[in-house]
Amino acid sequence: MFTTMIKTIESLIISNTSLTVFLGCILEQIIVPIPASLIVLSSTFLVLKGTSFSLAALGTLFIKIVIPASLGITLGSLVYYFLAYKLGMPFIERTSKYLGVSVEDVEDVGKKVDESYYDEIFIFMARCVPVIPSIAVNLFCGLIKYDLKKYLIITFLGSSVQILGWGILAWFSGNIYLLLENKISDIGNIMTVIFIVIVIYFIIMKKREMKREKGQ
Repeated sequence: MFTTMIKTIESLIISNTSLTVFLGCILEQIIVPIPASLIVLSSTFLVLKGTSFSLAALGTLFIKIVIPASLGITLGSLVYYFLAYKLGMPFIERTSKYLGVSVEDVEDVGKKVDESYYDEIFIFMARCVPVIPSIAVNLFCGLIKYDLKKYLIITFLGSSVQILGWGILAWFSGNIYLLLENKISDIGNIMTVIFIVIVIYFIIMKKREMKREKGQ
């Protein structure tokens, strides 16, 4: 029953990959505990597992995973961007314990932006490499009323780089998994054959022993 359930979920993800990734990444931006990396890794693993590297497969990764995930992250991030934009610091102070981010985290983003030569590059890199919680970046950009057009473009492009990295990791991991799975399967088959041979050997030896006893 459990195996059937897993297979059903896998088939649903494979047949609705883009939608699953898109909606999952929107939720990831709103409900912080859901990691986008997990959504991307699992979806890519299922879709491209066993697929050799080629431009066609890379195109599939972009169309089915990277673009939908980046759009989902970009749209989902607007929730806290606009809340901070409209309600300001009081909103962050009241909800920080529920959002999993502190006022200090948001202020720390501000300090790093001030220290950088170009705020666009810093925000882009923060999206590419998720060292800083994305929600802190979303809130900060809304708090300072960062230009919406630039925000959308930078968020989409930076998220695309991050998602592409996760996707390639899952793609190659899936191929390694299949390789190991096949080897384990081969070892299992060999052990089964050896076991059968041993059983047959003991049956033959037992019959010979019984014949000898009857002959005596």
